Amino acid sequence: MNPLLLALALLAGPAAAARPQPLQPSQPPAPPALPVLLSGVETLTIQDGEELSVGSWRLAPEADPDIYEAKLLHGRPHAVVFRSDQGEIRFDVELGKEYDFVVRWQGHDCRTRIVGTRFIPPAAFDEAYRAAHRGKVEVEIPEVYELVNVAIALTPTGIASKNLVFQNSEYYARLRARFDPYRDQPLIAALDAELARDEGRYFPLKMNAYSFEFDSASKIVQSPVYDRTGFAGARTNDLRPFLPALQQFADATGFRSFFRENRALYEEQIAFFREQADLPAMLAWLNRNFPAGGGYDGYKVVFSPLVAYNQSATWLETPGYRELQAHVNFPYPQDLTRSGAENLSPAAALLFRGCIVFTELNHGFINPEADRHAARAAAAVSDRDFWVDAAKGKSYYPGLATFNEYMNWALVSLRLVDLAPPGELAGLIERIDRMMVESRGFRRFREFDTFLVALYRARKPNETVADLYPQILDWFERQPNVAPALPAEPASSTNSRLPNSPLRSRR
Repeated sequence: MNPLLLALALLAGPAAAARPQPLQPSQPPAPPALPVLLSGVETLTIQDGEELSVGSWRLAPEADPDIYEAKLLHGRPHAVVFRSDQGEIRFDVELGKEYDFVVRWQGHDCRTRIVGTRFIPPAAFDEAYRAAHRGKVEVEIPEVYELVNVAIALTPTGIASKNLVFQNSEYYARLRARFDPYRDQPLIAALDAELARDEGRYFPLKMNAYSFEFDSASKIVQSPVYDRTGFAGARTNDLRPFLPALQQFADATGFRSFFRENRALYEEQIAFFREQADLPAMLAWLNRNFPAGGGYDGYKVVFSPLVAYNQSATWLETPGYRELQAHVNFPYPQDLTRSGAENLSPAAALLFRGCIVFTELNHGFINPEADRHAARAAAAVSDRDFWVDAAKGKSYYPGLATFNEYMNWALVSLRLVDLAPPGELAGLIERIDRMMVESRGFRRFREFDTFLVALYRARKPNETVADLYPQILDWFERQPNVAPALPAEPASSTNSRLPNSPLRSRR
């Protein structure tokens, strides 16, 4: 060894041994194991405070995590329980906090997260309200609701779209003559910007108008009953940000005097629904054929003389009271010509004019029934180009809504089987089939309608339409070109597969 190197080694020996060695980076501690809930079924039941949703949570292994937003009433903590066929898991959930766990199903670890969110009930049905409205079918043209429809009718989008605003009436002509000088109001520009961005915004803006009213000083105030009346499941009132502009428009135009001047027309149109359309019979038919999906305590038909061919439905549920609302148009007699139905007998014409309100009331029954078969039904219509004309756009009845809209208008045919004059039944059904296929783009509706009418006629005594759903789903699955089964809805950061997911109904 080189003498110099040996000397250096001897000099450095003890000190080198004592010199601290650099620390190696430590591994982070393993995260604590997440609680596990075993399940042999794909859909779980959730107890969210006092709200019980049976079979409402469909497992999505592809979501990581799949997020459930617990509805903490006014932000107050409460227990949330997920139940499977093999057990349950419970968390005491607080506002803003997250709770992770795993559901182990068919070899999949479905990571799930509960997030505590503030929930304001959409309605407060107190004892006085329940006593006054239980068991009733009410029809209304509410004042603030009409104010919003007037404003929509003045927007460039509303003027250009005869599907949004019914323009073939004396009422529309009076409206334009009275309000056209006010089309430069800020409200008109604001609403038009929303509609131009997405015409589907029409629904929550119009529907939520029912949750506001004028007070004795002509100020627009929140309803004492409703926080919001948009689609079921919505957490916010989409019209609320527009209230200052809405108030300014009402004041500047003298809208309330216009509303008073047209009260006779409103009462005349309301009388059609109350006295001629036979709404109680429609609801009796639906409750009889969907015994598990009905059970509403009260019903409301809300409309405007200005609504054209875009209708919708919503349902509001609180412990002890459920309300179904149909937001519809008035079926003008002159519209029979548009449908090729001008030569019908008075009885058949009356049935035909009632179809629109029936198609919205029935959503409150067929949607919950479809939710019981959600995965199978959505998979059966997953090849959308086969079932719906692609030219209508990607947002045109997506997912499970495709199946529900086939059922929606096929149910009209079933009701006609029971009530239509025998000599006119075939012609009425043909008009529906032609409208659904040629105008609305539901490519296979005629074949489905033919199948369902035959199935309904051959049903067993006391068998309901809800009882026929397994055979209906069999028919959808037997059709050619159906893509392999897919998740009912795309994976997302939140779970939108709850029973009251908003489903738009467009005509």
